[in-house]
Amino acid sequence: MTITRRRRKQGGGVTALLVFAVTVHAMAPAIAQSPTPSRIASPAPSPTPTPPPPGAIAIEVVLTGGKKPQPGDDSVAWMPTLKSTGADNDRVKIAQNKKQFEPRISVVSTGSTVDFPNYDRVFHNVFSLSKPQPFDLGLYRRGKSESVRFHDPGLIQIYCNIHPHMVAYLMVVDSRRHGVADADGHITLRNIPPGPTVVEGWNVRGGMWSREVTVRPGRTTALTVELDVSGWRDASHLNKYGKEYPPPDDDDFRY
Repeated sequence: MTITRRRRKQGGGVTALLVFAVTVHAMAPAIAQSPTPSRIASPAPSPTPTPPPPGAIAIEVVLTGGKKPQPGDDSVAWMPTLKSTGADNDRVKIAQNKKQFEPRISVVSTGSTVDFPNYDRVFHNVFSLSKPQPFDLGLYRRGKSESVRFHDPGLIQIYCNIHPHMVAYLMVVDSRRHGVADADGHITLRNIPPGPTVVEGWNVRGGMWSREVTVRPGRTTALTVELDVSGWRDASHLNKYGKEYPPPDDDDFRY
């Protein structure tokens, strides 16, 4: 690098300027050739581990205490650790058909809505006095439907205020994984995270139950639940006013 300045007429000043210019010019190659610090390579990011695949639980409910074991077809089961979310709300139907509720056993997540359509040619009055959420839908005819949204977990016993033999059970659970047993008492809960967990369930005659189980990744884990129903007795219920049902007299044409 050369620095040029206008020379002064004084002799001493000219000599000083020349020395300064020569010195800077001599330093230029050294500055240009100074080594550039080497960069330290960043370590490669660690690969994200692949989570293990979910598994499933195949439940068989068996009712004991009688002459021989029977399948627990009136059963439901759910995963209490997998809490329900708004995206998991259900919309199910419990129909009034041939003076019966269909289906008789149901399970839904909290926040779900249940429709109660009337397919019969007679009136029905669907109601429940169960503490989680009592309701009374009043009288309505064939072709009409009423609905209820259930916010709190618990067992809802559903009746008709006209026909005492009409009974249904709705289990409302704070869970996004649940199921109803088939005719053989089998319930399969899928897409369950692997590891130790708890399964809960309910049966009309056997009541509530809870079991610990370890879910294997990508596999189906079998779980047999035996319930002693020897002490169960069927009991009559009262109407929505807390009174006995009046005796039927030509029920087909009462309403």
